[in-house]
Amino acid sequence: MTSLAIEYIILFLCLWMGGYLIYRLFNVGIAPNAKLQQFSRYGVASIFAVMPMVATQTSVCQTAVYISFFVAALWAITYPLTYHLTHRRSSPDYDNQLDVAFGIYLFGIIVGLNILLPKLSAVWTMVAVVFVVICLSQWIYYFTYSEVVDDNGIKALQDTHYNEIIEYFQSYSPIKVIATALASFALLGCFIYVGASNPIVVPECMWWQTAIAVAVVAFMTFYTFKKHHGVFGRTGIVSLWCEVKKYDQQNAAYITNREERLSGLQVEAKTQLSTPHTIMLVIGESASRDFMSAFTPMDEDTTPWLRTLSTDKEHCILFHNAYSCDIQTVPTLSKSLTETNQYDGGEFMTSCSIVDIAHKLGYRVHWYSNQGHLGASDTPITIVAGTADVAKWTKQELGKPQYDEALVDFLSELDPQQNNLLVLHLKGSHFNYENRFKEEMRQWGEKGSHDQVTNYKNTLYYTDTQLRRFYEEAKERLNLRAMVYMSDHADVPDRHRQPNFGGFRDIRIPLMVWLSEEYLSVRPERTAALHANADRYWTNDMLYELMCGLMDVSSNHFSEANSLASAEYKYKREDLTAINGQIRVCEDHGELR
Repeated sequence: MTSLAIEYIILFLCLWMGGYLIYRLFNVGIAPNAKLQQFSRYGVASIFAVMPMVATQTSVCQTAVYISFFVAALWAITYPLTYHLTHRRSSPDYDNQLDVAFGIYLFGIIVGLNILLPKLSAVWTMVAVVFVVICLSQWIYYFTYSEVVDDNGIKALQDTHYNEIIEYFQSYSPIKVIATALASFALLGCFIYVGASNPIVVPECMWWQTAIAVAVVAFMTFYTFKKHHGVFGRTGIVSLWCEVKKYDQQNAAYITNREERLSGLQVEAKTQLSTPHTIMLVIGESASRDFMSAFTPMDEDTTPWLRTLSTDKEHCILFHNAYSCDIQTVPTLSKSLTETNQYDGGEFMTSCSIVDIAHKLGYRVHWYSNQGHLGASDTPITIVAGTADVAKWTKQELGKPQYDEALVDFLSELDPQQNNLLVLHLKGSHFNYENRFKEEMRQWGEKGSHDQVTNYKNTLYYTDTQLRRFYEEAKERLNLRAMVYMSDHADVPDRHRQPNFGGFRDIRIPLMVWLSEEYLSVRPERTAALHANADRYWTNDMLYELMCGLMDVSSNHFSEANSLASAEYKYKREDLTAINGQIRVCEDHGELR
């Protein structure tokens, strides 16, 4: 047996047995037939991966081959291992087999391309770098959050404004960020240099040898990257990315379905407030009632205006048992703003929204947001906002904080002689906290302090001052009849940000309803229901029903049983959930307030 034949056998066994070992080590609850299936799959993949080298009699002992093997192994290990480290104690069954298979095929493709076109070694090295970067990104994510990247992480990445990315990196020590960046670039630079300067050595080949190599590389490339059911598209990170992309495409259908949705919408107001008037909805960001003095006894008076307003119990109602239905803005508000929720089901794209209901009642809808507008990557929030009569976003400048007080100026655009629904979407207490309030409004901590808890409390104080400004402006000039303030989700300032549920502190949110004297007189039943339900439990995917109740509507797209503004509200603590039913609210025992 020649030395080349021994090299090929060793390489084949390393790919086959190494791949199968990774599969067995980093997967749990594997059925016997699955074990055999993957044993066979990796064997076939390894045969194809080695064939270009065998056909052209290319030696295995070369730098280009070692680099290709490293890239293949990195891909085969990364997602299965990070998934295993995350779920090994909580999940009895998972099976990530295609990352290993793709890693084997990727080795064969990169080596094959180097064999067929050795002068383009720099190009093939750059191709390899793309896959290395994808893997390194997953490891950085894992070491940052101690969790495998999942759909929440992908959604957060796609829905994050560039200013938030800058603020995120600013939250870490500059030395750590710079050191990590330099180390990463140095590693990739060395990788590129070594690969580009060490092209593979291929002996003279007969035409038929080259033809075999071309055929095998072409097959592997087609098989792994084909659009439907390709191996690459079914690997862990790629399938997650595709799922989120599909989710975004479905959201776009919301606009195309609007005409059909509205044609079947029947809405009628049971009682009429005097014309003109305004109803205002303020959507907060990352505010936790655990840190708000209006809701929770504490030394710092973080919400003095809201606390004072709530002493007028006839007009102001605080709901101390409100929870978010999710821990991220987009999945939360896609439910909050529409009739779809965890309990009745429904799909965002076919659901009526608060804006739709208001339009049917003759309101002119104004939507102003201090959250970044994502343009082509519209989220469900911007899609719903776009159906308003007026929808505007504050100007977002790179690296420059935009404070919520900028929204006050928009209120001058509303016509006080019309019935208006005014929606204000705050930046609130979104991380990075020290960029959410002006330094001259700091109440606690020294100037330049980076203490997260202290700065978080300052953000709540700042938000409280802006809520007062919105309230006073609307009451004085816009004939305010009702105001609702609710946060999308909460935040935990003494813990670093993470993309997944980390306890009930993530979802304990404030909810406040203020009613004018006229509202109390014209809609006594709604008023009585709100007071009666003040201590009831509620999740904010039923905000739509709350707003419908406040507007006192009768509609074929409104359930009174879901509305806090209805005597028919049916939900008890044990009925409520979060994260699409994964978390039960009744399991919240008030820990770590």
